[in-house]
Amino acid sequence: MAVHFEKLWEQAEEFQKAGSANSNIQQIIDELMMKINLYKAIDSKTEIPEEDRQKVKSRTLGEILLTLTSLSLKDNINVYESLNMALQYRSIDFYVRKT
Repeated sequence: MAVHFEKLWEQAEEFQKAGSANSNIQQIIDELMMKINLYKAIDSKTEIPEEDRQKVKSRTLGEILLTLTSLSLKDNINVYESLNMALQYRSIDFYVRKT
């Protein structure tokens, strides 16, 4: 059965409570940067069949998102509110440049 994204995010934060209890923000950011660089490297590997590359990229993006749950947990950030606000500001900027 599918879980709503909000519930999934909360479950991931709960998972992170035990796993990243001793991690600090800098360690989490370093881990995030490493995973982003891995994603970038995977994207550039054109010799890998596209279907396989998509699977690996999907798994890596999942790892990036899981690391972000650790960051949101540590800094007590409401990710819904943060994403909503970022989208609103970007939308305003997009429409201003369009006119």
